[in-house]
Amino acid sequence: MNFRKIFSVIVGFGTIGLMSSVFAKMQGLLFTSSLEIFTSQEIAVTNYSQFIIKLFCVWVSCVLGGMATTRIGGKPRENLIVGGLIILVVGWLWLSAENPIWFWVLLILGILPCVFLGYRVTSIICKFRIK
Repeated sequence: MNFRKIFSVIVGFGTIGLMSSVFAKMQGLLFTSSLEIFTSQEIAVTNYSQFIIKLFCVWVSCVLGGMATTRIGGKPRENLIVGGLIILVVGWLWLSAENPIWFWVLLILGILPCVFLGYRVTSIICKFRIK
């Protein structure tokens, strides 16, 4: 791997982390109960909409991370590395906050497709860009 490809992995991973944090902060400002859904069993059982919003936000972050990785010079291999690293982080988070299992399974299953969707979108945009 040359420097540009390594840098693309770092930027893609950072983009996903940053955008996930930004979206979580925005969700916390709009819905204060969303900050407690992983710690309070009562809220987690009844508040599925907050989990769906979090799921969607992380998936959008993964698409943006795939786009950033590709834009800097990453190919499918670098996007796979970024997706794999994010899956490891989510797995670690899963061990920290156990409930609910459906959220974590859907999150992990959606990471690689979303990263590769970002790769495909950026590839298509770059093909049609006028030089």
